[in-house]
Amino acid sequence: MSEALCVGVCMIDWDSGVCLGCGRTPEEIDGVPVPPAAAEPPPATAPLPDNVAAQVGEGSE
Repeated sequence: MSEALCVGVCMIDWDSGVCLGCGRTPEEIDGVPVPPAAAEPPPATAPLPDNVAAQVGEGSE
């Protein structure tokens, strides 16, 4: 998003989640990177390294 969208009125409509002045979200205004909508979520859990799995076991018991 461009700073040119800012009209100097920062009032967030918390029902819609966007600024009433420029229509951007708080994250966009603050410059926080927003992940792409099509990004795959990270795996729920990463597999244990072999040396750790050998010591503590893997999975539920």
